[in-house]
Amino acid sequence: MLTFRCLPRTSPETDAVEIEAPGVRVSDVREALVADPEARDKLGGGSVTLDGRLVLVAPVDDLPLARRFTTSLGADWDQARVRYGDREFVS
Repeated sequence: MLTFRCLPRTSPETDAVEIEAPGVRVSDVREALVADPEARDKLGGGSVTLDGRLVLVAPVDDLPLARRFTTSLGADWDQARVRYGDREFVS
């Protein structure tokens, strides 16, 4: 399980971003990950809510890649919400 705790961008614990963008279909994410090995390897994937919002958590250093990937899905970056914080994988 992936957890995400929102923090200020400048916090020393901040290591990730959470991107939420409207207007995305599950099939678009699947196809984009197949077509983009870099995004598949570095971002791993994302979730799409029932109302078509992408939720993607990525390392801060991969924000440019995450932005490119998000816009490649047809999402409007200006409508996306980007939050900074700490991610942790819990088993």
